[in-house]
Amino acid sequence: MKREKDISKIIGRHIMVASTDEEKEELKRWRSNEKNEIEYQRLKKLIQHRYFKKNEEADSVPINDFFNRARLTQSKKRTLNWWKVAASVAIILSVGSMISDYFYLFDNTQIELVADSGQRTEAVLPDGTRVWLNNSSKLVYEQHFGRQRNVQLDGEAFFQVAEDVTSPFAVETGGMEVRVTGTQFNVKNYSNDKSVEVALEEGAVKVRSDVGEKISLEPGDFLTMSKETFQFVKQRGDVRNSSAWRDGEMVFNNEDFDNLITRLERWYDIRIDYRQEDFNGIHYSGTIRNLRLDQVFEFVNLTVPIEVEMKPNHIVLHKQKSNK
Repeated sequence: MKREKDISKIIGRHIMVASTDEEKEELKRWRSNEKNEIEYQRLKKLIQHRYFKKNEEADSVPINDFFNRARLTQSKKRTLNWWKVAASVAIILSVGSMISDYFYLFDNTQIELVADSGQRTEAVLPDGTRVWLNNSSKLVYEQHFGRQRNVQLDGEAFFQVAEDVTSPFAVETGGMEVRVTGTQFNVKNYSNDKSVEVALEEGAVKVRSDVGEKISLEPGDFLTMSKETFQFVKQRGDVRNSSAWRDGEMVFNNEDFDNLITRLERWYDIRIDYRQEDFNGIHYSGTIRNLRLDQVFEFVNLTVPIEVEMKPNHIVLHKQKSNK
């Protein structure tokens, strides 16, 4: 049973152009059996027809470590109806583990792309739009876009929108809507954030709040909107810092300690406890790139001396007491 599940995952990665050289060799040996080759071709045809028929580009774009770094699920408000789709496809019965783990087929068109804590992922939407999803984030979208290309974001994502002037692309998140026809921009809105952020790298976007306020952005514009007041604040700057996470970097610009810890918890998928009053008024600037968590704490220690206490399931930070 385990062997069947393993080969199912390898088939899935191979179809999504994300398999390793070792997996390609293993799949090649498995496909040398005539019966296995027939099953492989039927499964490949099913997935490509079901998910990528409308967009040939999506068939050829790799999704890096897709099955390790993201998961597709049904909307919680919808009812899974697996067998309506799968009953007529005999191949699903023999390699259904891959489908049940990674592709949920259901009787509606709403899909959720999820990057869990400590994970980041890249994917291609049905219209050819490429999206990078940061850790602890979720993107909900329709399997087949119509006249409107609407997605809902909870967390952080960078969009490289496929141009289509007849079908605007809209990101709905945190009390605002970001609307474009083709551009590159970053949106950040975690549920516990006090504001929503939009950083525009290329093209143009129009932003509208739920209370009707509107604003237009040009490349180099950085917008924040308070979730409490819906007030816009637009600034100019190096907006590439906002999407540096795609390259494995965290950039801090006068970040307060609370925000620093929140970002570290998401990035490293670990809970970090500390006495908030001990770190009031402390801010950080700099870049963290490919560092282990203990190295990050060395970076923190440069600003304020800390002691790190390792617990079974979390970390506790203590501010070192003065010797005076």
